[in-house]
Amino acid sequence: MKKATLEATDENILQSIKEQKGTERNTEIMEFIKALDLIEENIFISLDARWGEGKTFYVRQIEKTLEYQTLKNFETDDNKNKYEEMKPYFEKTVLEDIELGNSYLPVYYNAWLYDNHSDPLMSLLYVIIKKCGLWIDSKLVKDKTDKLKDIIKSIQVNLGIFSINGDKVIDAVSEKNIFDGIQLAEDIRQRVKEIFNQVIEGQTQKLVIFIDELDRCKPSYALEMLERIKHYFDDNRIIFIVSVNKEQLTHTISNYYGNGFDSTGYLNKFFDVNAYLQEVERRQLRFVSEYSERSIFGRMANMYANYYKLTLRDALIYKERLSIIDTTENSYVIDDDSIEGVCISIFVPLIVILDMVDIKEKVSFIDGKSRVLRQMEGYQELERVYRRLGWRVPEEQCVSEGKRIVDAVYQYAFNNSKEALESANLATGTFRRDLKSQCKKLCGAIKDNR
Repeated sequence: MKKATLEATDENILQSIKEQKGTERNTEIMEFIKALDLIEENIFISLDARWGEGKTFYVRQIEKTLEYQTLKNFETDDNKNKYEEMKPYFEKTVLEDIELGNSYLPVYYNAWLYDNHSDPLMSLLYVIIKKCGLWIDSKLVKDKTDKLKDIIKSIQVNLGIFSINGDKVIDAVSEKNIFDGIQLAEDIRQRVKEIFNQVIEGQTQKLVIFIDELDRCKPSYALEMLERIKHYFDDNRIIFIVSVNKEQLTHTISNYYGNGFDSTGYLNKFFDVNAYLQEVERRQLRFVSEYSERSIFGRMANMYANYYKLTLRDALIYKERLSIIDTTENSYVIDDDSIEGVCISIFVPLIVILDMVDIKEKVSFIDGKSRVLRQMEGYQELERVYRRLGWRVPEEQCVSEGKRIVDAVYQYAFNNSKEALESANLATGTFRRDLKSQCKKLCGAIKDNR
């Protein structure tokens, strides 16, 4: 009996790209890669989906497309044969020609295959170097090292314009344990960076690392992997994409640390952007930029990004715009301790995202005519904020009271209605007269479009 599912081998991945010439799936991959090319910093992206919904195939299709595009756009005599081998799979697909400003070295790491390894950092470095063409044992004893060095010390491994000096890399990783005697985290970080400097030639090159099957690993290994990559891979040339069933992983973390542990908050601190991969028959990618779960500004920003189902490109732009706003310089107006500060934390990220996705609705909101917040009623994050603002009334009335307060402040700020504040028993003296102008000022260069 044949297996019901197709294994994610190189051949099957390439064949799936070839067979999906003009499909939505290949278009998603193209848009994903174009968005990656906009990233200029070290970033961690989670790709979230339940087991069996195609995460592995999806990330491996992205991996192979990145590899092909780098071979094509940065072709050398050394990679020509590899490029010719891959070319038939991409011809006449939307993935055949993608203009990229950077060359990429994609590395796929199946964490489940290595969760019996004592140190996830070591196994990940091994896979990275192995992808570069150096098939070595990172724990070779010294008497075998010299012989191996004699064989590969003159080898210059190339992928596109990537170049790895065999002698230098083997010196870095072939000791019995490259971290023996290193006591400080900064020492380990420096050693890791030295290895990366051999793997990546030049500041413009990008290393994209796909971490897969993390939710299937032992809890201790999965958590140590996240901690390791966050601490030691802080390099602007590196992008991490972690495909994971976050619901399952949060349960794993809770079981490991105890049911009282905030596993969701702990997991979110590792990721800058979340991507949600929907079921195949209704496939859609949704991206949410992650901000501090401790602030109302951050929680509302996440909710809006979720509500509008941002593409990766828009999520990155949204994140960048809000990071400029959410600074210590603006903490005197963006705070969680006053009704005005909470309302600004609701209004400002909403104006920013409306400027990106619905200009007409943004103009309506600034004119005091929008009902968009009412359309979002029922969202847990919004109800939490309403409940917080309405704490003075009985618990069962807190949400409706908070909603009434936010609506009153909105009418005051954007319709200059003092009566709205009075009807909600709010003193006008506790609010800025120029609250609307303050919100627009925080949004920076966003135009009124009127």
